[in-house]
Amino acid sequence: MIRSGLFIGLLSLVLSGCGAQLGDEPSRRVVQGTVIYEEAPITDGLIRFTPLGEQGGPASSAYIKNGTFIIDHKGGVPLGKHRVQVEAYRPVDKKVEDSPMDDGPSTEQYLPDEWNSASILEIQIEAGQEPLKHEFKLKK
Repeated sequence: MIRSGLFIGLLSLVLSGCGAQLGDEPSRRVVQGTVIYEEAPITDGLIRFTPLGEQGGPASSAYIKNGTFIIDHKGGVPLGKHRVQVEAYRPVDKKVEDSPMDDGPSTEQYLPDEWNSASILEIQIEAGQEPLKHEFKLKK
């Protein structure tokens, strides 16, 4: 009798989920859009949304291809205010002499720091059923 009581008690603890609950995940929204730099779409890049303030939470990111992106992983970007960082890459000629390895074309990140490492971009992600569509127009 005592053993069956212990087993039922332990089973109820396991089923109740000792630790993180499924509801601990932040509410999210799918975000999609375009990224333009100097009137041209970014053909190859990365966009990252990092929560600001006390809300915390995970950062969300997506690749930019031919000027467009969509963040839908795990339901999208957590709700709240975010700093947005954009990186854009373009091929560059490698001029490395006596290099024993040729690992293909090299790229460089060409956007000014104000759009990535020292980004001034911010966006508020509000609750909604439809994807939030946003166009980022970046300039020098």
